[in-house]
Amino acid sequence: MPAQTKEEFYVRRLFDDDVPVFVDATKNVRQDLPYPLSAKKALKATCGVRTDNEVVAFSLRNYTGKQAEREVEHVESTVDGRVTAQNQLRLRMPRRTLHGLNETARALSVVLGDEVITELDGDLYVLTLARNGNEGELTLAGKLARSEGGYVRSELSDADTEFELPVAGVRLRIFLRSPVRERIIAYGFSGYLTRKPGEMETVTRATALALNSILGLATFRMLSQLERIDVPPVPRGNAARPRKAADRVTFTVPALLFTEDGTPAARGHAAAEIDLDQVDPVTGGLQLHVTAGDQLEWNPAVAETVQFDAYERVLTETIGAMLHSVLGADTVRDLAYDIMLGDLGPDSITRLRAATTGLPGLAAKPSQAEVRSAQPTGAPAA
Repeated sequence: MPAQTKEEFYVRRLFDDDVPVFVDATKNVRQDLPYPLSAKKALKATCGVRTDNEVVAFSLRNYTGKQAEREVEHVESTVDGRVTAQNQLRLRMPRRTLHGLNETARALSVVLGDEVITELDGDLYVLTLARNGNEGELTLAGKLARSEGGYVRSELSDADTEFELPVAGVRLRIFLRSPVRERIIAYGFSGYLTRKPGEMETVTRATALALNSILGLATFRMLSQLERIDVPPVPRGNAARPRKAADRVTFTVPALLFTEDGTPAARGHAAAEIDLDQVDPVTGGLQLHVTAGDQLEWNPAVAETVQFDAYERVLTETIGAMLHSVLGADTVRDLAYDIMLGDLGPDSITRLRAATTGLPGLAAKPSQAEVRSAQPTGAPAA
């Protein structure tokens, strides 16, 4: 059967500030006619579609408000002495992108079963798709590596894979089989998701968000038999890029811990780290993370009944006060601004490391702590 191809083009736009909808603009592309918009901000996305006997390829580009301002042209014209104005968008079929999606889909057809394959920065990830009616839930299952003999699949030890959102937006390519027709769905997404550049995102969450961005298009929805993809929660931990050990400010503080009735509980050194990506959400000062670390020796008599969590708050507050005293209020404020704005430089990190060196010891109960100059030695008394 000879190959038959069809091309379509859609604009996702707002009407009267309502929910964005996809509108067929294929005629505008074929006749090289500008697409009129009531306002520049009405433009939300464009999507080119190419269908042949084996693959239906979709190329969607999301627009931010600033991008729409740049893309949409405000045109004024004079007819019979009357000046009229119109916002116009020049449309172009993304044939090169669609061709690339088509080629990759055909290459992946030998390994693409009922799962979803997502390509991010040249890496191929395999996700299972659990369907519940017209809703779907994705789970990262493995990774594909290209080889001379085809593709080799490997399992992943982590529940999900995180990546940093780039400044220029995310580019994903997603492949799945249609459950109702003998076609591979190849989908290219370009744009921004729900989080800011520099923050961390996961492959599963990004895939779900990208799929939901196109499920408003009837063609995609009908072929995929999906109306919504469940979006996993935001990754836990710091939103910013994970720092290497050499770029972190970690230190230990001598500590004597007691129960509220004065019974020795532990002695040694508590571990602490200054958060270089976020400030304290309440005070706006330096944010500390204090843990037991591996240098605290616990009194066996109370080890089963006392947990370090009981001392975490009071130790964090007291260590924070010590650092505030060493650095000074003005320096702490400047450092907090630098952290908040992502402008913390090497000199500031060096200053923080100097401030955390040689701190005096602490004696603490769950309700209070005091500074002691003496370093704790020996094992805690039973």
